[in-house]
Amino acid sequence: MNAPVTALPPRHEMVSGPGARQPGWAAGLRLAFLHIPKTAGTAFGAALAQHFAEHEIASTLRMALTAGTADPALQQMAPHFRALGIGSHLDHDQLDAIAAGLPAGERLFTVTMLRDPRARLISQYRYWRRKVDSSLADLPEEQRNAFLAARDLTLSEFLEARIPYAEAHFRNLQARMICGLGTSEVMDEATLLATARANLAAFDVVGTTDAVDEALARIAEAYGWSPPDPVRPLNVAPAEPPLLLGAEAEALLAEYTGIDQLLWEEARGSLTTQPPPRRGRSFHRPDPALVATLLDGASTRFRMADALDGQGWHVREGEGETLSRWTGPGRRASIRLRAPQLRQLELSLHLVSVLDWAMVEQVALTLDGVPPSAPPQVEHGLAQPILRARFDLPDAGDGFRMLAIEVPFTRSHQEIDASIDDSRQKGLAIGDIVLAALPEAGQPPASLGALFWPGQPWSETAPANLLDLLKRGPAEATPPPCERNLVFDLPLLRGLLDLVAPDHVWAAARRSILEPLERGRPLALPARGGSLAIIATLFEIAGRGVPMAQVAARHEAAVLVLPCAEDFRLRELAASPLLAPFVHVIGCTNAILVANLSAMRRQGGPGRVEAFLLLLDRISTTLPEKLGVLRGEFGASYMLQQLDATLRGAEALNAGRAAPRDILATLMLDRVPEPPTPQALQDRARHLLQAPGSPIQLVDPDLTLRLSALMQHLATLPPGEDLWNAAVAAQECAFRITALLAGWARFDLKANRTAQLALRLRAEAPRPPLYPKPAKPFGEYIDFYKAEAAAMGAHAPAPGLVTRLDSLRGGLDHVTRLNQAAREIEVALRLLGDRFPEEEILWVDAGCSYGVIMNAVQPPRNIQGRCSFLGFDFNAPAIRTARAVAGNLGLAHCRYEVGDVAEARSLAAGRRIHLITAFEVLEHCPDPLAVLAEYRAMEPGMLVVGSPLAELQSIFPAEQHIWAFNARGFAAMAEAAGFAVIGLNQRQVGAFVGGHDWVTVTATTGAAEAMGMV
Repeated sequence: MNAPVTALPPRHEMVSGPGARQPGWAAGLRLAFLHIPKTAGTAFGAALAQHFAEHEIASTLRMALTAGTADPALQQMAPHFRALGIGSHLDHDQLDAIAAGLPAGERLFTVTMLRDPRARLISQYRYWRRKVDSSLADLPEEQRNAFLAARDLTLSEFLEARIPYAEAHFRNLQARMICGLGTSEVMDEATLLATARANLAAFDVVGTTDAVDEALARIAEAYGWSPPDPVRPLNVAPAEPPLLLGAEAEALLAEYTGIDQLLWEEARGSLTTQPPPRRGRSFHRPDPALVATLLDGASTRFRMADALDGQGWHVREGEGETLSRWTGPGRRASIRLRAPQLRQLELSLHLVSVLDWAMVEQVALTLDGVPPSAPPQVEHGLAQPILRARFDLPDAGDGFRMLAIEVPFTRSHQEIDASIDDSRQKGLAIGDIVLAALPEAGQPPASLGALFWPGQPWSETAPANLLDLLKRGPAEATPPPCERNLVFDLPLLRGLLDLVAPDHVWAAARRSILEPLERGRPLALPARGGSLAIIATLFEIAGRGVPMAQVAARHEAAVLVLPCAEDFRLRELAASPLLAPFVHVIGCTNAILVANLSAMRRQGGPGRVEAFLLLLDRISTTLPEKLGVLRGEFGASYMLQQLDATLRGAEALNAGRAAPRDILATLMLDRVPEPPTPQALQDRARHLLQAPGSPIQLVDPDLTLRLSALMQHLATLPPGEDLWNAAVAAQECAFRITALLAGWARFDLKANRTAQLALRLRAEAPRPPLYPKPAKPFGEYIDFYKAEAAAMGAHAPAPGLVTRLDSLRGGLDHVTRLNQAAREIEVALRLLGDRFPEEEILWVDAGCSYGVIMNAVQPPRNIQGRCSFLGFDFNAPAIRTARAVAGNLGLAHCRYEVGDVAEARSLAAGRRIHLITAFEVLEHCPDPLAVLAEYRAMEPGMLVVGSPLAELQSIFPAEQHIWAFNARGFAAMAEAAGFAVIGLNQRQVGAFVGGHDWVTVTATTGAAEAMGMV
């Protein structure tokens, strides 16, 4: 905010320099009030409010609770109001966020009030003591306990207790709010004071509590209002005797208010020295070209309809796909292009027309003066030939590149055909020009080792995959509901931190489940150098982008560790070639994103880090959980814009043509168009939901029908808070559907045999009998299994271990389904024994895990002495346990191997495979129909498979399950694979999967009659 530097006149008030402005100069500017608690702000704000219409004031208390440095609502609402901060507690970060959303050339008129720090702290303490129990009932436990402590403790005891929640509201609060609460987190005292002085000097009016009327008069003069009435006190505390404090209490007061006191004394004195320089804006303002490149997936396109910034071109010609410019009349043409900020780029020139192919064969291209790393190649077979060239540049650039095209000679159309009346000298007719990252640049590091090695001091060695080294212990805490399944990932987080051994660990979102992981206190400007790990969940990262960037810049090696990294927009961002080399996603319960911020800064500059953190901020503040707590006073237009962007993204994903910009549209980083009408949104949703044969048909009808009903309701509402609330509900539902579609697109469902079968079955039933769940890339499921195996491998099986179904302690439902599987296998083995009386019966079990089922199956009498059981699993520790149990039980017919069922043929050594089973396996497979087809190719006599049913779809995937089926869907898969279904058993099994059904399918490769079954 480029506010004028302030000076302090004699009446103890900081205001704009005297004589610099004429009365009324601020008329038309939006007024922003930075209201510090307990500084007469309620009365002062009420007096200001008299000069604005009610609808011009953004007066919701929710503004004080949002994330100032990131919340898009703060920018979205600014154009709708003339007065901001009245009735709330904005800090400087939030003022910066609002100012960043103003129309070009407009600024805020900023005002604040200061109070003697000692008196302010005592007033705040007494205010907390007066809180009644009824007002504390709905507060978070930490906040409620802080209020109760103020009630129970003397002021000295209260300050000495150093309660974290109280510290944030009592320690130098005036200076911290003037610096920005988020930004001030990473400041030492000297920086805090200097920044507060610089920011305060940029305010238009700074009043003090002993000169409130004078401050209001100065504002009235600036706006050209009539002289105001005296300010009437409001929110005044009951009269209480002065606190008599001892030396110890006064020392604590001085400690808590030291910076505020220096600021106060300066405000009441006179500024005779030059005001300190204004610090840079705390709100994220990365280069627009860089942000645009991220939105476009590290690809930029110059269309010939765009304005030309270059020389050596003829005017535009043609239309549509033939719209182009000829180079000429000279041999050299140059053009300045927006470009991804990368060193390695691929250039694509669409050749609309060529007068002589020798020009193409001998063309010379340079990008910022650098020639291609290999001769350019022409790609034919398209609507237009494309000339492609790769460049390896010395730096990442500033978001723009100068392209030069030089042909060996020029020609005119008249030289080629005398009948053409065009003697202009020309080279090539160029259409679209695309600059993009190399395809391989979009690949993330293959391992954590590749992410941090070489050149990073996180490990002394460079193992192929550091995930193999992570020690994983038992779960250790119970997280809040919003941190879904984080409790299961905490041991993995601890193992990751132990492995990289940073000098400091900063839980950036304090007072969270992650705080026990914090090591050291890097917020007090530690010595530069060393390594730092920053931890914050996506749900808590809002507003932390600026301090995270600042503290990361102070360390030689800084990494961000972000659990709960399942948001579909975050996945799209992490895949960008501008970020992928610095980002690794570990597959676990809900994924952990690890970003090497230092390497990102070294190779892409600070702007790359700032843009990355800006987008993380925007993702976190546009989650349905965050949007749901905003209030309708901001206006419904913002929610309608969000809903429209979400539906557009869902449309593109459903049609299989989604670009990164479609998926990231809800971040509102572009200038958004006027909000659509509710009726237009209803039509868009109807078109989406009715698309036949598309992936959305596999979405749970509970979701799609709910969205349809919500959109219908939305279309009936007039503008107002009801419209806002309805739009919030519709957005949440549309967001869930879009997240599902995005997960399936990442999983490449289009090329999946099971998905094709599911779409065919969907037309037969009102609900999908076979459907995918939200999917991450399959490699992350493998990561999960490897981490689980590593945890199992840390504990060797007990020497005398014996496991029987009747001794399992996994719950009744667990025992029930395993017993059911064992009994059905015994029936199948008996039938096979009758069918093949002269053969050794070979049973192969896929995904046998600990071998509980195989070790529990009793060979029927008709195959005793002529049976062989073979179990396979990729989990080596589980196989070790299965072997130990089989040995202790003396089961010589049971053999266990690490590997895949496909290896059974070689181990069978020419013998027939009579039975293949798979329990709790197919729902884990990326394409279960393809797996069943592989089983069918082995020509078993029978197949018995089982799985849980009817699992819910949700934004956050189960850590392992990829598919869900009902009985019809399960049987249809077996039939599609070439089996003849001869039995279908569906039962309720208690608590397993929330009390859902369990199903087994028995099938054969021959005729059912031959097995003695119908």
